[in-house]
Amino acid sequence: MAKKSETVGLRLRMPAGVHRLLTASAKRNGRSLNQEVLWALAKYLGEDAEKFVEQTAVEQRHRMQRLLEIVYKDPERAAKALGEIEKREVGK
Repeated sequence: MAKKSETVGLRLRMPAGVHRLLTASAKRNGRSLNQEVLWALAKYLGEDAEKFVEQTAVEQRHRMQRLLEIVYKDPERAAKALGEIEKREVGK
């Protein structure tokens, strides 16, 4: 996942049919809807964009693996961290 300063939020409108197609494609490919949209855009934009999207996916997988290792090794720490995240989400 990119650093906050490197990530831009985007609100996107699309026809429901396109959304269904993207959702089905994401499920088939084992990706989130966001990842599927990025993958499709990267394919459209070419090699440089594909490399960037792939690198971002690799970084995200590494972060998730590290997170799972922490949860496995110290479930109490993980529960405490989750509680802090939930508090911040409620405060938004």
